[in-house]
Formats: sequence, C-alpha cells, structure tokens
Amino acid sequence: MHAFILTHSSNAKSLQLKCKTSEQLLVGNILDNREGSFSQLYEMYAPNLMGVLMKILNQQETAEDLLQEVFLKIKRYLPLYDEKKARLFTWMLNITRNTAFDYLRLKSSKQSKSTIEIDVHHSELESFSHSVNTDTIDLKKLVLGLNEKHRTILELSYYQGYTHLEIAEELNMPLGSVKTSIRQAILILRGFFSLPG
Repeated sequence: MHAFILTHSSNAKSLQLKCKTSEQLLVGNILDNREGSFSQLYEMYAPNLMGVLMKILNQQETAEDLLQEVFLKIKRYLPLYDEKKARLFTWMLNITRNTAFDYLRLKSSKQSKSTIEIDVHHSELESFSHSVNTDTIDLKKLVLGLNEKHRTILELSYYQGYTHLEIAEELNMPLGSVKTSIRQAILILRGFFSLPG
C-alpha cells in the first residue's frame, strides 16, 4: 500500500527554490531588484566577457567601453531571457559578440563614408590653394606615381592615422604584408631622392 503525503503550498515553493540552479536564482534576484544581485552577475561574468571583447576588438579602451554597454543590454533584456533556450552565460556571450560586431560594422561604415567624402572633394581641394609649398610638390607627385597598393597603404598610415593592424583589417591583408608594403613604398621614395636606406 502506498501512502501519499500532501504538502503545504509554502513547502512546495521552498522545494522548487531549492531545485533552481544558482543562475536561475541570480536571474530571479535581479528581476526582483534585490540589492547587490546585478553586481554579483557583473563580478561573475565580466572578466570572461571582457576576454571575448578583447579577442574581437584587440583594443583595451574600446573593449572596456563596450563591456559597460553589454551589461546595460543584459540588464535591459534580462526579462526576455529564456533558460530553456540557452544557459545564461551563452545568452550573455551572444549579446557580447553582437555588440562587438555591431561596433566594428559601424566603425567600418564610418570609415567608408569618410573615404568617399574625401574622394568626392579631392578635385576641389586640388584646385584650391592660397600658397604653394615647394617642399611637397614633388613628393606628392612621387607618391601619386606609386602603384595603387603602396599609395593606398601610405595614405591610410600617414594621412589617416591607421595602425598597421587597422590597415590589415581594412584591406584584408596579412599584417606582415602591410609592414612589408610600407617598407617597400618608403624604399621606392627614398630611391627617388637617392637617400641611404
């Protein structure tokens, strides 16, 4: 013979709470606005999410800024988190990656727009000059005489302030090839002036 024991509803609730994982409890505490719960989430996951941002962006300051943005998004969208679809860390990891890739797309879009605007106004700038700087006339012509790859890399590096890594990413080239191309272009220019290498 089997005996069935009816439990009081408060006992059933405490049993359910004990069955919940620490992640579920933490999410519940945050959603209930319990003091210190969001700070606990930050302390638990910020180092790992920062590592992901650094791997994607390779820029400490930008990664730190985006980490703050990531946690703002996590707080905003936490009510939509569904533990049946993904673990909490996986869900936060997706937000982190998407934030980083959105930043890179926006940065790339701004750079492309800037380049287009420079090209559009290039002819206007060529014809507009109050004075002539005789020291740069020949150098400008020499740079324009370089092949397109060398000219583009020099313009990105010296006129637009790109780092070698940013040039490699922008032109989809290996970093070593960028450095070699810059050296080759400088050697070609030095050759025009018969400067020692």
